[in-house]
Amino acid sequence: MEVNCGELTEKQIGSTVILHGWCRYIRDHGGKLFIDLSDKHGATQLVFEGKLLGEASRLGKEYVIEVSGKVSKRSEETVDSKSPTGRVEVAVTHMKLLNHSKIPPFELIEEKEKFLANEELRLKYRYLDLRRPAALRNVVMKDKITKFVREYFWKNDFLELETPIMVKDTYETGARTFLVPSRVNTRKFYSLPQSPQFYKQICMIAGLERYFQIAKCFRDEDPREDRQTEFTQIDIEVAFKDEQYIESLIEGMFKKIFKEVVGKSLKTPFRHMSFEEAMQNYGSDKPDLRYENKIVDITEEAVKSNYNILKRVAENGGRVKAVAFSGAKYGAKDGQINENYMLKSIELAKSFGLRGLTWLYVKGGKISSEPQSIADSLAPSEKQLLKKLSPKDGDVIIIGSDTSEKILLEVIGKLRKVISDKIRIYDSEYTFLWVDEMPLFEMDEVTRKFKPLHNPVTSPTPETLKFLESEPEKVMSRQYDLVLNGVELGSGSIRIIDPELQRKVLKIIGMGEKTIDNSFGFLIEALSYGAPPEGGVALGLDRIVAMLCGENNIRDFILFPKNKRGELLLDGSPSEIDPKRLKEDYDIIFPSQ
Repeated sequence: MEVNCGELTEKQIGSTVILHGWCRYIRDHGGKLFIDLSDKHGATQLVFEGKLLGEASRLGKEYVIEVSGKVSKRSEETVDSKSPTGRVEVAVTHMKLLNHSKIPPFELIEEKEKFLANEELRLKYRYLDLRRPAALRNVVMKDKITKFVREYFWKNDFLELETPIMVKDTYETGARTFLVPSRVNTRKFYSLPQSPQFYKQICMIAGLERYFQIAKCFRDEDPREDRQTEFTQIDIEVAFKDEQYIESLIEGMFKKIFKEVVGKSLKTPFRHMSFEEAMQNYGSDKPDLRYENKIVDITEEAVKSNYNILKRVAENGGRVKAVAFSGAKYGAKDGQINENYMLKSIELAKSFGLRGLTWLYVKGGKISSEPQSIADSLAPSEKQLLKKLSPKDGDVIIIGSDTSEKILLEVIGKLRKVISDKIRIYDSEYTFLWVDEMPLFEMDEVTRKFKPLHNPVTSPTPETLKFLESEPEKVMSRQYDLVLNGVELGSGSIRIIDPELQRKVLKIIGMGEKTIDNSFGFLIEALSYGAPPEGGVALGLDRIVAMLCGENNIRDFILFPKNKRGELLLDGSPSEIDPKRLKEDYDIIFPSQ
């Protein structure tokens, strides 16, 4: 019988089987040759001896073969308890060479993972990298989760629809779009969608009511470990429902994924937190709540202290904030936080744009510092500081000050996560959070003009709509973001369905009538034909899979990812195009030509 390389157990002992795969690990023991034959399911140990020994000795790493033989039990001293097939082996009676292989440029064996080749090399030979068990597990996990997502939405009466990939270039926030020239329509371009946002809204206007899509999205931005120029999101839109329905729907999806894929029970409903509370207490609109460590305002205490650096900022209208890190164990042999680490944290804060950062620690119930003069200068406020921060012996405290409260909170929030991740004392493994009650607009600090906090199609709350034209900064949105362990998994909102309201919002963010008609005219026209109340959410599939696997780098969960320069090393793209071809096919001439 034909079997895969990962399914043989002691139940098959005595059976004759056929396997095919790649020669992964070869060991010559003189009168016997052992080869670990691998496929996507796992690996099985083959044993060659007698007449086949000479033929097998000519095999090399990653040669492709087909074998048949009898399954037998391994001797006790050779059992591999870490492998599902580690108690059996196949005594080969027939072998067929299917293909040769060049020597791979890096090791593909599981125990060699700690000596992993550099990422650039692995991305160039991604087809080999994907043969590694760890890389293969990532692909399988993504496939498994994608299947559960599809089944979940089908069972909830959603249609899986496909929106176009080549679309009209529209106003977007946060990143540039990729442009595609049209050969037929000279000097005109398509845009690759950053998301299917406008098209899923049009699906609701069309009366399709419940839409989902495993959607490809494109953003021309600098790649980071959690960003790629090309990525996949779970895209959802539903008519005649509100925020509570959409949030409950998504919670149900994650509950199913955690039970079926991760093997854990997930408590629902998820916690909610306002945008303002998140920023003030955690310095981030995506706070990691696995550790509490709240940011505390100590501006009043700074004014009363003798620490002039903080005092001057506080007296001149700035703010002073502090965070105590429980479990830091400063100075303990097994502690992870010491003076050198905290000095590096100060430099990190400066690189983030913060003007001043001070660190302290608690010893014997009192505030101490390096040098002690800093703690001494805070003595007049020590009692109040200890009461506000409630630190324990060994805890580290960071104190930041700045004239801009926004910058101060953002930097302290970043340091809060960096230091907490270093300590790694978590209250729970997975902490989900909905962040809502957000402003509709934010002020661009460079242009001093309003821009959407998230996107320009989010509906204002009915209670604050009256401020739209007179005091836009007071308008709140019907926006909701889903956060897991300090990472934004997705974002959604209830949409604007009034065409005139949509025009007003676009004007507030600085768009003129001509630009509105050119970029959004098709959507506004569609809204004028009885658009139903609707809302939706988009979740990053690659990011979800990475987090459930305990990883940060989403590149490991994309089949053919780009590197940090946005290059696909496998095929050498992006690549230059012959200027003659550009001119003849697309009527494009670059200035240098």
